[in-house]
Amino acid sequence: MEEAMLEHRILNYVRGIGKALEDEWQCKAKELGLTFAEQHVMWIIYSKHKISISEIATLGLWNRSTVMQMMTRLAKKELIVMSKDTKDLRVTYVELTEKGDRKREESQLKEFKVLNFIKEKWDNDPVMMEYVAEFSREFNLHFHGKEFVDWVGSATKSNSTNLKDK
Repeated sequence: MEEAMLEHRILNYVRGIGKALEDEWQCKAKELGLTFAEQHVMWIIYSKHKISISEIATLGLWNRSTVMQMMTRLAKKELIVMSKDTKDLRVTYVELTEKGDRKREESQLKEFKVLNFIKEKWDNDPVMMEYVAEFSREFNLHFHGKEFVDWVGSATKSNSTNLKDK
């Protein structure tokens, strides 16, 4: 019984963390005229510069039809441009427009209370911050795979060339 209660507590706490982050992300994106998924996909595109629909689906943890719906909305807002691969017309690539890149830059100015809480709580404890980062990495490696974890690692390096070279 004790184990079941501990599992129940963990599941609800993790759900609560996710809900707080998702709600705040949605609110911040809405201020920019976007959904949080649209804002997230713009950052994925930015991190790769030019990326296929399939890659976006993999890295964003969505299915292809969801990504296509988002691409249609973002294209109507003139935030992205899509193009076909010249060798394989089944492949569609996506890039941010100048307007899209400006909108993405605006989103960078938004502050997140959830992230500020984590920093305030553990910023002075590098061991705890590293533990949280490593646990998160291992969790995502198990559930979302190496490609996702490798992308998160490369997209978040402060000296990442694919983020600097546009």
